[in-house]
Amino acid sequence: MATLHPEQFIDIPLKEVSGICFDRRARGRRSLLAIGDRVAVAARLFMPDDDPDAIEWELTPIERLEGSRLPKRDPQVEAIAVDGAGRVLLLQESPPRAELIDPKAWRVVASFALDVPGTSAVAASWADPDGSKGEGVVLLDGGHLLVAKEKKPGALIEFGPPGARSRGVPARLPGAQAKWPVKAGHHRYVALAIWEPDARLRKVCKDFSDLDVGPDGRLYVLSDKSSSIARLSELPKGGGPVTGESSWKVAGLKGKPEGLAFAQDGRAVVALDKKKARRNLAVLEPAIAAG
Repeated sequence: MATLHPEQFIDIPLKEVSGICFDRRARGRRSLLAIGDRVAVAARLFMPDDDPDAIEWELTPIERLEGSRLPKRDPQVEAIAVDGAGRVLLLQESPPRAELIDPKAWRVVASFALDVPGTSAVAASWADPDGSKGEGVVLLDGGHLLVAKEKKPGALIEFGPPGARSRGVPARLPGAQAKWPVKAGHHRYVALAIWEPDARLRKVCKDFSDLDVGPDGRLYVLSDKSSSIARLSELPKGGGPVTGESSWKVAGLKGKPEGLAFAQDGRAVVALDKKKARRNLAVLEPAIAAG
């Protein structure tokens, strides 16, 4: 397994960062969104021309978010994603749900209760109030969601409206991101497909902490317990096993790796869950997801 090393550390002004993502619409400057799972504050980084001396942070308390059901304290928001229109999705672990936000109006435009029916081990863990639930999220075509369940057992779950068919996830996702096609209001989403890691992937990723799509269109998963990143295989419609086609060990991090995003040049960026809001964002070398 190859090893990735930190090239640069950046301070995110949030404690216990749980999720990050890049806003791909930004031009001429890097724009990164971050969220913490203990205090309901969202942060957006602006870095003109990738100049670390020109970093600016914009902090927004979620308590001011119109229509949100997230608590002010311990909101358990574990992941964040943004669509081609700039709308932001926040994934809450417990209770398992998500909110889609219009950041200009700072209001919730759609919310999603996430259910895993059935009697499988994944469904039983999902229904357990103390069980592991969503830790990472990717927006899929057709208004579906791909959620990474952390552990006991770890799994990838495709969510969509009841009665919808699984679309799966191709080996390479489209590069251009459009507005995520969902209607305003409250929705109940159910598991349409479940993919559990095979022996090879379990060996390199003991758990799943976050998901992201690289600039190469491939799907990547971050593992906290293994301190590793894996590039995933195609996820066939209807579920089944998933394997890691390539994997990398991450060295030199002081903190729990909880958030994963990719810079446009293919370098992995990892957010660290730390008590202090210092050196909690690492830019890794070498690039692994170049298009």
